[in-house]
Amino acid sequence: CNGKSWHFILLPLAQVHEIYRIVFLFYMALVLFGVMNVVTSVFVESAIMSAQHYKDLIIQEKQQEKEIAMRHMKEVFKHIDEDDSGEITADEMEEFLLDSALRKYVEALNISAEDTRMLFRLLDRDGSKKVDINEFCEGCLRLQGDAKSFDVHTMIFTIKQFP
Repeated sequence: CNGKSWHFILLPLAQVHEIYRIVFLFYMALVLFGVMNVVTSVFVESAIMSAQHYKDLIIQEKQQEKEIAMRHMKEVFKHIDEDDSGEITADEMEEFLLDSALRKYVEALNISAEDTRMLFRLLDRDGSKKVDINEFCEGCLRLQGDAKSFDVHTMIFTIKQFP
């Protein structure tokens, strides 16, 4: 190594006075811990920045997935709305879901189409017996995937509110 051994530095200091040796050791410990603290903080800062970047990527990916799902749902809506009225009825939806290829397409969006009438009622939020494109897309997004614990607890809470 190119550095000097501490022994060669401590000997002359001890010959002058013992306090100098103690002050030197305290100084070296302080500098050593200071440098280690700086190095550790660089690693921690890097890890925090990496975690934040990862979080941003997850949010961006979820947003892109939602946009793609919305495009697909609008396409499905256009197929269901045969009369181009801008709204679909339960009959139009039932007729659409009779086609097995179209039914599989809806199921590929993670939306169960087992009970067509119930699916239509769940999509028809305002009870108008017609579903517009916004109700359809928002409803399909809500119905995608399996029920989450939050959904189940919300349902239990709502049921308990009735006397």
